[in-house]
Amino acid sequence: MGHNPRMLRPSLATFRHARSLTGTITFACLAGQALATDVLLIPDSGNDRIWMASPVDGSILDDSFIGPDAFLSQPIQIIPSGTGTLLVTDENRDAVFEYSGFGNYRRTIAGPEHGVDRAYGICVKDGFAYFTSVGNRKVFRVNLAGGVPEVFCDFIDRGDPRGIQPFGSGFLVGNSTTDDIEIVTATGAIQPTPFHTSDGLLGINFPQQMHPLEGGNWIATGFSAPWGIYFYDSLGFQYSAYASPEVYLSPRGCYLLDNGDLLYTGGTRIDRIAIKTATNQNLVNQIGTSFRWIDRFTLPESCTGDLNGDLSVDAADLAELLGAWGTASKTADLDGNGQVDAADLAVMLGVWGPC
Repeated sequence: MGHNPRMLRPSLATFRHARSLTGTITFACLAGQALATDVLLIPDSGNDRIWMASPVDGSILDDSFIGPDAFLSQPIQIIPSGTGTLLVTDENRDAVFEYSGFGNYRRTIAGPEHGVDRAYGICVKDGFAYFTSVGNRKVFRVNLAGGVPEVFCDFIDRGDPRGIQPFGSGFLVGNSTTDDIEIVTATGAIQPTPFHTSDGLLGINFPQQMHPLEGGNWIATGFSAPWGIYFYDSLGFQYSAYASPEVYLSPRGCYLLDNGDLLYTGGTRIDRIAIKTATNQNLVNQIGTSFRWIDRFTLPESCTGDLNGDLSVDAADLAELLGAWGTASKTADLDGNGQVDAADLAVMLGVWGPC
């Protein structure tokens, strides 16, 4: 949970890519000042975009870090892959997409042709992506180095898997049918005794996002009444919770901020709870949005022309630029004239080589 800022060398595209609800914001400050590299990424499934927020206080940095594009159609969760890229679950596309650290689509790693039906929660463990498929009550896994997605765990007789997180040698999986938080072993077996057993009345109801906290503790959101945000110790005992009026309505995503406050999402809102005073502050409430889960990401270092974030301007970047030719791609428009054209190609060729 600790914040470990590094220096970021932003490209011109990075500066132009930072936009707020009303236009350009001070995501990139005056020349010579550094950017904090850690951000929070929040899918907006109402507009098929990924928002960016500060992990320190939850303030909004960008309302369209990714999207809308040709791929996203109700994104639920976006997480780091562990190799510098991002993985996005998409409920309507029945798919898991991989994007570069700069927000460019790279590939589809799982889709309906593999049996995925309403991809939802996702995590990474030991080079594999594990994700829930709500429509057919399964957990899939896929080797990020290449391979075909396969069924890892079947919930068909147990309920509906939602969030998934590594836990010991296995996983915790939120079950939105029983309202329990289940333990799944490294072999995909569901343990008979859940990590947390809920009555769905006073305890968590319809668990959504889960996050590990320091000291082995956990946090989870309950979407249905009595909606709230729940805290558990390492044995699954609920030791604290926030409900109405501190939690405005039906939370989906949650994150414990670096300043000690609690950020959560629900419907059209992104809100922050001041832990010391147990008061709620609304940060965003925008008609048409539908905010989902919250995850932390360290932005890649970059230089002008490095479109894929590998710290080199080379053939891979040229291919991305040519693929965006004639469009208004925020990433590939290196000179900022609103279109990817010969001027951008000249900029790229002028900085060719290692950053």
